[in-house]
Amino acid sequence: MKFRLLTIVPIVILLISCSAENKVHSDKKEVSKETVPALSYKVESDSYAQNNINIIYPKLVDLPNDKKEEVINDLIRVEALGALESYSLDLDSHNTLEVDYQITYKSDDFLSIQYIGSAFNKGGAYPLNVFYTTNIDVDKEIKVKLTDLLEIDEAFLQELKNGIYKSYDDNLNLREEGVMKDFWSGVKDQDLLNDLKHADEAGGANNSGIFSYLTQDTLGISLAVPHALGDHLEMEIGYEKLSGNSKSGNSPWE
Repeated sequence: MKFRLLTIVPIVILLISCSAENKVHSDKKEVSKETVPALSYKVESDSYAQNNINIIYPKLVDLPNDKKEEVINDLIRVEALGALESYSLDLDSHNTLEVDYQITYKSDDFLSIQYIGSAFNKGGAYPLNVFYTTNIDVDKEIKVKLTDLLEIDEAFLQELKNGIYKSYDDNLNLREEGVMKDFWSGVKDQDLLNDLKHADEAGGANNSGIFSYLTQDTLGISLAVPHALGDHLEMEIGYEKLSGNSKSGNSPWE
Protein backbone atom coordinates (compact mmCIF):
# COMPACT_ATOMS: atom_id res chain seq x y z
CA MET A 1 0.00 0.00 0.00
CA LYS A 2 1.49 3.34 -0.96
CA PHE A 3 0.39 5.86 1.63
CA ARG A 4 0.29 9.44 0.35
CA LEU A 5 -0.22 11.04 3.72
CA LEU A 6 -1.09 14.69 3.53
CA THR A 7 1.05 17.19 5.36
CA ILE A 8 0.14 17.07 9.03
CA VAL A 9 0.83 19.82 11.51
CA PRO A 10 4.45 19.21 12.59
CA ILE A 11 3.78 19.42 16.31
CA VAL A 12 1.17 16.63 16.04
CA ILE A 13 3.58 14.30 14.26
CA LEU A 14 6.33 15.20 16.73
CA LEU A 15 4.16 14.33 19.71
CA ILE A 16 2.91 11.10 18.15
CA SER A 17 6.37 10.08 16.99
CA CYS A 18 7.84 10.60 20.43
CA SER A 19 5.10 8.49 21.94
CA ALA A 20 5.59 5.74 19.35
CA GLU A 21 9.37 5.60 19.83
CA ASN A 22 9.46 5.85 23.59
CA LYS A 23 6.40 3.75 24.36
CA VAL A 24 6.84 0.80 22.02
CA HIS A 25 3.93 -1.25 23.34
CA SER A 26 5.28 -0.64 26.84
CA ASP A 27 1.96 0.79 28.00
CA LYS A 28 -0.34 -1.56 26.15
CA LYS A 29 -3.58 -2.07 27.99
CA GLU A 30 -3.60 -4.92 30.48
CA VAL A 31 -5.93 -7.59 29.17
CA SER A 32 -6.58 -11.19 29.95
CA LYS A 33 -5.03 -13.60 27.46
CA GLU A 34 -8.44 -15.23 27.17
CA THR A 35 -11.31 -12.75 26.98
CA VAL A 36 -14.08 -15.18 26.06
CA PRO A 37 -15.60 -18.16 27.88
CA ALA A 38 -13.99 -21.58 27.59
CA LEU A 39 -15.92 -24.15 25.57
CA SER A 40 -14.93 -27.68 24.55
CA TYR A 41 -11.19 -27.07 24.94
CA LYS A 42 -8.84 -25.04 27.08
CA VAL A 43 -6.02 -22.72 26.13
CA GLU A 44 -2.58 -22.71 27.70
CA SER A 45 0.52 -20.67 26.91
CA ASP A 46 3.59 -22.02 25.16
CA SER A 47 6.71 -20.10 24.18
CA TYR A 48 9.73 -19.87 21.92
CA ALA A 49 12.88 -18.35 23.41
CA GLN A 50 16.27 -18.03 21.77
CA ASN A 51 18.79 -15.30 22.62
CA ASN A 52 16.70 -12.11 22.70
CA ILE A 53 13.80 -13.63 20.77
CA ASN A 54 10.78 -14.36 22.96
CA ILE A 55 7.40 -15.29 21.51
CA ILE A 56 4.54 -16.43 23.70
CA TYR A 57 1.70 -18.16 21.87
CA PRO A 58 -1.35 -20.26 22.78
CA LYS A 59 -1.82 -23.98 22.52
CA LEU A 60 -5.06 -25.91 22.79
CA VAL A 61 -5.51 -28.68 25.34
CA ASP A 62 -8.29 -31.11 26.17
CA LEU A 63 -9.69 -31.28 22.66
CA PRO A 64 -11.67 -34.53 22.27
CA ASN A 65 -9.59 -35.44 19.21
CA ASP A 66 -5.85 -35.71 19.93
CA LYS A 67 -4.88 -35.61 16.25
CA LYS A 68 -6.92 -32.47 15.68
CA GLU A 69 -5.27 -30.88 18.71
CA GLU A 70 -1.81 -31.69 17.35
CA VAL A 71 -2.56 -30.31 13.88
CA ILE A 72 -4.02 -27.08 15.21
CA ASN A 73 -1.19 -26.53 17.69
CA ASP A 74 1.39 -27.05 14.94
CA LEU A 75 -0.45 -24.47 12.84
CA ILE A 76 -0.54 -21.99 15.72
CA ARG A 77 3.18 -22.40 16.36
CA VAL A 78 4.16 -21.93 12.72
CA GLU A 79 2.02 -18.80 12.48
CA ALA A 80 3.34 -17.38 15.76
CA LEU A 81 6.97 -17.83 14.74
CA GLY A 82 6.28 -16.29 11.34
CA ALA A 83 7.19 -12.92 12.85
CA LEU A 84 10.86 -13.89 12.60
CA GLU A 85 10.59 -13.89 8.82
CA SER A 86 8.18 -10.97 8.60
CA TYR A 87 10.55 -8.70 10.50
CA SER A 88 13.69 -10.18 8.93
CA LEU A 89 15.05 -11.31 12.28
CA ASP A 90 17.63 -14.05 12.62
CA LEU A 91 18.92 -15.32 15.95
CA ASP A 92 21.72 -12.76 16.14
CA SER A 93 22.09 -11.67 19.76
CA HIS A 94 21.70 -8.03 18.70
CA ASN A 95 18.19 -8.64 17.36
CA THR A 96 15.30 -8.57 19.79
CA LEU A 97 11.67 -9.61 19.55
CA GLU A 98 9.15 -9.65 22.39
CA VAL A 99 5.66 -10.90 21.49
CA ASP A 100 2.68 -11.91 23.61
CA TYR A 101 -0.83 -12.92 22.60
CA GLN A 102 -4.49 -12.31 23.31
CA ILE A 103 -7.40 -14.49 22.26
CA THR A 104 -10.15 -12.18 21.02
CA TYR A 105 -12.66 -14.79 19.83
CA LYS A 106 -13.14 -18.42 20.78
CA SER A 107 -15.80 -20.97 19.96
CA ASP A 108 -15.97 -24.69 19.25
CA ASP A 109 -15.49 -23.86 15.57
CA PHE A 110 -13.28 -20.79 15.46
CA LEU A 111 -10.30 -19.20 17.20
CA SER A 112 -8.89 -15.70 16.66
CA ILE A 113 -5.49 -14.75 18.08
CA GLN A 114 -3.76 -11.36 18.26
CA TYR A 115 0.00 -11.10 18.68
CA ILE A 116 1.41 -7.81 19.92
CA GLY A 117 4.89 -6.71 20.93
CA SER A 118 8.06 -5.00 19.74
CA ALA A 119 11.02 -5.82 17.52
CA PHE A 120 14.47 -4.35 17.00
CA ASN A 121 16.65 -5.35 14.09
CA LYS A 122 20.40 -4.93 14.34
CA GLY A 123 21.27 -1.66 12.64
CA GLY A 124 17.77 -0.25 12.97
CA ALA A 125 17.17 3.31 14.12
CA TYR A 126 14.41 2.41 16.56
CA PRO A 127 12.28 -0.53 17.74
CA LEU A 128 9.10 -1.33 15.84
CA ASN A 129 5.64 -2.02 17.20
CA VAL A 130 4.61 -5.54 16.16
CA PHE A 131 1.07 -6.69 15.45
CA TYR A 132 -0.16 -9.76 13.60
CA THR A 133 -2.97 -12.27 13.91
CA THR A 134 -4.01 -15.84 13.21
CA ASN A 135 -7.59 -16.99 12.61
CA ILE A 136 -8.25 -20.72 12.73
CA ASP A 137 -11.20 -22.84 11.69
CA VAL A 138 -11.04 -25.39 14.51
CA ASP A 139 -13.42 -27.80 12.79
CA LYS A 140 -11.51 -27.84 9.48
CA GLU A 141 -8.07 -27.42 11.10
CA ILE A 142 -7.06 -24.63 8.71
CA LYS A 143 -6.02 -20.99 8.79
CA VAL A 144 -8.74 -18.56 7.74
CA LYS A 145 -8.00 -15.37 5.80
CA LEU A 146 -10.10 -12.25 5.37
CA THR A 147 -11.09 -13.24 1.84
CA ASP A 148 -12.39 -16.57 3.16
CA LEU A 149 -14.92 -14.65 5.24
CA LEU A 150 -15.87 -11.66 3.10
CA GLU A 151 -16.18 -10.25 -0.38
CA ILE A 152 -13.77 -7.33 -0.55
CA ASP A 153 -15.31 -4.45 -2.48
CA GLU A 154 -15.98 -0.71 -2.27
CA ALA A 155 -18.83 -1.21 0.19
CA PHE A 156 -16.55 -3.06 2.59
CA LEU A 157 -13.88 -0.39 2.16
CA GLN A 158 -16.33 2.32 3.23
CA GLU A 159 -17.35 0.31 6.30
CA LEU A 160 -13.67 -0.02 7.17
CA LYS A 161 -13.10 3.72 6.88
CA ASN A 162 -16.18 4.40 9.01
CA GLY A 163 -15.22 1.75 11.56
CA ILE A 164 -14.25 2.15 15.18
CA TYR A 165 -10.62 3.12 15.72
CA LYS A 166 -9.04 1.01 18.49
CA SER A 167 -5.96 2.50 20.09
CA TYR A 168 -3.53 -0.11 21.43
CA ASP A 169 -1.75 2.41 23.67
CA ASP A 170 -3.27 4.95 26.05
CA ASN A 171 -0.55 7.41 24.99
CA LEU A 172 -1.19 7.05 21.27
CA ASN A 173 -4.63 8.00 19.96
CA LEU A 174 -4.68 9.07 16.32
CA ARG A 175 -8.33 10.09 16.42
CA GLU A 176 -7.89 12.45 19.35
CA GLU A 177 -4.82 13.92 17.67
CA GLY A 178 -6.88 14.68 14.57
CA VAL A 179 -4.77 12.49 12.30
CA MET A 180 -7.30 9.90 11.11
CA LYS A 181 -8.97 12.09 8.49
CA ASP A 182 -5.63 13.01 6.98
CA PHE A 183 -4.52 9.39 7.06
CA TRP A 184 -7.54 8.14 5.10
CA SER A 185 -7.24 11.04 2.68
CA GLY A 186 -3.74 9.86 1.87
CA VAL A 187 -4.77 6.31 0.99
CA LYS A 188 -5.74 5.37 -2.57
CA ASP A 189 -8.92 3.29 -2.50
CA GLN A 190 -7.85 0.95 -5.29
CA ASP A 191 -4.48 0.29 -3.67
CA LEU A 192 -6.14 -0.52 -0.36
CA LEU A 193 -8.71 -2.79 -2.02
CA ASN A 194 -5.94 -4.72 -3.73
CA ASP A 195 -3.98 -5.01 -0.49
CA LEU A 196 -7.00 -6.15 1.53
CA LYS A 197 -7.35 -9.10 -0.84
CA HIS A 198 -3.93 -10.29 0.38
CA ALA A 199 -4.65 -9.76 4.09
CA ASP A 200 -3.43 -12.53 6.40
CA GLU A 201 -1.28 -14.11 3.70
CA ALA A 202 2.22 -15.24 4.60
CA GLY A 203 5.40 -13.83 3.12
CA GLY A 204 5.72 -11.07 0.55
CA ALA A 205 2.15 -11.31 -0.77
CA ASN A 206 0.99 -9.37 2.28
CA ASN A 207 3.63 -6.69 1.94
CA SER A 208 1.27 -4.08 3.35
CA GLY A 209 1.04 -5.85 6.69
CA ILE A 210 -2.77 -6.18 6.83
CA PHE A 211 -4.27 -8.64 9.29
CA SER A 212 -7.79 -9.49 10.41
CA TYR A 213 -9.22 -10.72 13.70
CA LEU A 214 -12.59 -11.33 15.31
CA THR A 215 -14.11 -10.27 18.61
CA GLN A 216 -17.49 -11.21 20.02
CA ASP A 217 -19.15 -8.29 18.20
CA THR A 218 -16.76 -7.00 15.55
CA LEU A 219 -14.37 -7.79 12.73
CA GLY A 220 -11.02 -6.10 13.24
CA ILE A 221 -8.57 -4.99 10.56
CA SER A 222 -4.98 -4.03 11.34
CA LEU A 223 -3.14 -1.81 8.86
CA ALA A 224 0.57 -1.06 8.73
CA VAL A 225 1.28 2.68 9.03
CA PRO A 226 4.43 4.82 9.27
CA HIS A 227 6.40 4.54 12.51
CA ALA A 228 5.47 8.11 13.48
CA LEU A 229 1.85 6.95 13.62
CA GLY A 230 2.59 3.85 15.69
CA ASP A 231 3.56 1.25 13.00
CA HIS A 232 0.04 -0.20 12.94
CA LEU A 233 -3.56 0.86 13.57
CA GLU A 234 -6.68 -1.19 14.16
CA MET A 235 -10.22 -0.54 12.97
CA GLU A 236 -13.24 -2.62 13.99
CA ILE A 237 -16.55 -3.10 12.15
CA GLY A 238 -19.75 -4.39 13.75
CA TYR A 239 -20.95 -7.69 12.31
CA GLU A 240 -24.34 -6.18 11.51
CA LYS A 241 -22.62 -4.00 8.91
CA LEU A 242 -21.07 -6.96 7.09
CA SER A 243 -24.16 -8.90 6.04
CA GLY A 244 -23.86 -7.75 2.44
CA ASN A 245 -20.27 -8.97 2.19
CA SER A 246 -20.34 -12.19 4.22
CA LYS A 247 -19.62 -15.38 2.32
CA SER A 248 -22.51 -17.68 3.18
CA GLY A 249 -21.59 -20.43 5.61
CA ASN A 250 -18.03 -19.22 6.12
CA SER A 251 -18.51 -16.44 8.67
CA PRO A 252 -18.35 -17.43 12.36
CA TRP A 253 -20.80 -14.66 13.27
CA GLU A 254 -23.62 -16.04 11.08
